[in-house]
Amino acid sequence: MKKKILALGFALSLIISACGSSPSEEELAMVATSAAQTVEARFTQQAEKTATPEPIENVEEPTPTFTPTPTETPVPDVAPEGCLVANYVGETVPDGTVVEIGQYFTKSWSIRNDGTCTWHTGYKLVYWGGDILGGAAEYAFFEDIAPGETMNMPIQLLAPDIPGNYGGEWKIKSPSGYVFGVGEYDVPISVNIVAGDPDDIEYGITSVVYSLDREPDFGCPTNVHWNISATITVSGRMTVVAQFFQSDGNHTLKETLVFDEAGSQTMTMDWTLHKGAGAAPRWVQLVVFKPEKFYYPTYTFVNNCPDLVD
Repeated sequence: MKKKILALGFALSLIISACGSSPSEEELAMVATSAAQTVEARFTQQAEKTATPEPIENVEEPTPTFTPTPTETPVPDVAPEGCLVANYVGETVPDGTVVEIGQYFTKSWSIRNDGTCTWHTGYKLVYWGGDILGGAAEYAFFEDIAPGETMNMPIQLLAPDIPGNYGGEWKIKSPSGYVFGVGEYDVPISVNIVAGDPDDIEYGITSVVYSLDREPDFGCPTNVHWNISATITVSGRMTVVAQFFQSDGNHTLKETLVFDEAGSQTMTMDWTLHKGAGAAPRWVQLVVFKPEKFYYPTYTFVNNCPDLVD
């Protein structure tokens, strides 16, 4: 502003010097008007520079996008038809076995490979349901089982600290994740125990199962041997004394079975029938004398040879 006032005074002094006399009012007015226009123009230019900033190009930063990586869920391969077929053969620690609370025990299953594929160490026995009884979720096979062979799979389990009935189920898993059981209906193998307080445990016979075998399988020779068996299962350490009674009035000698732990033992009798003995039904009956006397149901069979001798 000071520079602009000095410029105006300098212009007036030039006019006065040039004319050599005092400027007229008209000349002064012209100079003032011109100076004012010059000042106004400079103020306008300055205002425009201040009020109108140079445009800044706005560059939008790209918003990051996240493309989810698909998670592939492995789908177990379906085993070829007839490849994975298992059948139950036997077991230790039969159902109903009494185990002291807090005690370890070994459960073992015998399973036959009736399929067309060999079971190798990539196969596993896996927990399927029920009470796991201190076991692991899975157990790797420790040997190869070819078709037609039978494997024994023992695992260590633990009876709970609270008395009661407990049961767990297990199946087989192939390396591809295919899970299968035993038998026609693909059922799991199982363990079923009774956990008991040592002061309250009373071991006993849990079951008696009869079976029959004929020798020879077919035909009617002079003698046909009918072998009748009774498999006795007990819940713990005990001694059993028993014998067979027959419908013809005969009986076998008493037999003593000593059990060091829960399990099964089999008694067998032979009933020989001569050719022409007749087809009337016959029965046998197991009678237990120890630990206490008990008459089990009779088992009936029919002789399938002719009644008359040739």
